[in-house]
Amino acid sequence: DLVDTQKVVQVDSRATIEEACDALIEHSIQSVPLYDAHSHSYVGMFDVHDLAAFILARRSTPASQTADASSPLSRRVREPSEPPANDLVGRISDLSHLNPFYSVVPETTVWQVSQVFAKGAHRVAVMQSDHILGILSQARVVRFFFEHSDTATAAEQLVLDSSLESLGLVTRDVVCVSPDTPVLKALSLLESHRVSSLPLVDNGQLVGSLSLSDVKHLARNRQLTRASCRELVQAARYVQGLREGQDKAAVFSARPQASLRYVLAKLIATGAHRIWISEAVSSVTSSVEPAPTPASNRRASVSSASSQTVPVDLAKYAGEFGDRVCGVVSLTDILRVLMDSAPHPHVDPDYNYASMD
Repeated sequence: DLVDTQKVVQVDSRATIEEACDALIEHSIQSVPLYDAHSHSYVGMFDVHDLAAFILARRSTPASQTADASSPLSRRVREPSEPPANDLVGRISDLSHLNPFYSVVPETTVWQVSQVFAKGAHRVAVMQSDHILGILSQARVVRFFFEHSDTATAAEQLVLDSSLESLGLVTRDVVCVSPDTPVLKALSLLESHRVSSLPLVDNGQLVGSLSLSDVKHLARNRQLTRASCRELVQAARYVQGLREGQDKAAVFSARPQASLRYVLAKLIATGAHRIWISEAVSSVTSSVEPAPTPASNRRASVSSASSQTVPVDLAKYAGEFGDRVCGVVSLTDILRVLMDSAPHPHVDPDYNYASMD
């Protein structure tokens, strides 16, 4: 039911990388299934991780290695002098080995798919025979749980109302970069640490965020590979603003004391896949209670099909521009917590309900 009205976006496996990235930008998605017209079958998935891995491989692989037929990259990486956007996207499908083509049957339950997502997969194709009915993402499943949270058990409600800190989601060990960090260095950090976003920190304060979703803009403008993180983010936000008719906020954050329910509402309302956890730089222990928040500011509503509203003490929960980063919460983290807190009797946590084609 979660993909019934979805229009599936797909790209021919012999399209160029630039054409595939154009599809990602046009439809505001991070991955797309590749279809081979000759075999009439899906041959893989292309996502921004693959593009980042390809750009880094071209930059770091000597010409002698690309010419060596025994090299693992020889069939995928061209000479460094050749423009990456002209390569065929089918050649770099799953180059990063992070988001392969997973598929499930329509009868798979939401709980079973959630077990797959809790292990790190970001999306699965819902397939009937050789036909894709839709792409089910982590974000859609998280929204489903939030919209039905009023029917959650008492144990699940307790988890939703628990703070990020009490749930162990504040790691205080986050890889950060400066806004002036070169894009290629940031890409290298994203790939080596297996993360999808980096906070931009200036003088210890959170001022922005670089996401792998910004990487798809490198295929359109190769000059950005020599730019700074600040310049890439500005270019990506400009394009997003033009397409969606509104400015895009560069960073979202919440305090360690924020509840999981508040973070869910924030992620759904903003369409973000993660939220930074931050604390005030000047925060000190104090016995003085903060001034009461005006009643009009105590509720945060979600602009979606959901009718949920979340009581919020903005001074306690919401992060601010200039905070210090102390953690990050992703959709994977949220689904893992939800699965751990309320195991379903018909779900085997050790079984992989998605097949990898």
